[in-house]
Amino acid sequence: MHAFAFLLRHWLAAALLVLLAGWQPPAQAQAPRDSAVKAAFLYKFGSFVEWPAGSFRTPQDPLVIGVLADPPVAADLEQLVVGRTVEGRPVAVKVLKEGEPAAGVHVLFVGTLRPSKLRELLAGLSGPVLVVTEQDGALQSGSVINFVADGARVRFNASLASAEARGLRLSARLLAVASSVEGLQR
Repeated sequence: MHAFAFLLRHWLAAALLVLLAGWQPPAQAQAPRDSAVKAAFLYKFGSFVEWPAGSFRTPQDPLVIGVLADPPVAADLEQLVVGRTVEGRPVAVKVLKEGEPAAGVHVLFVGTLRPSKLRELLAGLSGPVLVVTEQDGALQSGSVINFVADGARVRFNASLASAEARGLRLSARLLAVASSVEGLQR
């Protein structure tokens, strides 16, 4: 009887080891990638901007979001906007190459560029374009919204002067969730 108990105990231990070897803890909910968070912000920003008359030729014209120098954000944004609208308008994504004009773009996200290239790009833009960047000093160079890292979170700062210079009005709801707002009297 002792031999049977010994074999049973070892057999159960071996079976338990085999089961545990294939067991993996449940996957923890993964935090979304920064590119996906930025894409979601870019899509939502369009709803919180008052565009000047003439920004769209017809009521059916799409809101065009341009992306420069950040393929992961462009890819996430392209997936996100399929079948969606902003203020009743379809949304289109235009991936830009460096040096390509941003004509017809309403929101322009510029990934990381050399500061001199960014200043040159922003100086060359005209009209009501919501410029969104992710670089130190970008608001002072003319960006309207700049993504910033806050620990593991993506946040943003805004510049009222840059928005006004581009003929745009940012909603109070957008400004309320910004980390900081340049030009806001509190």
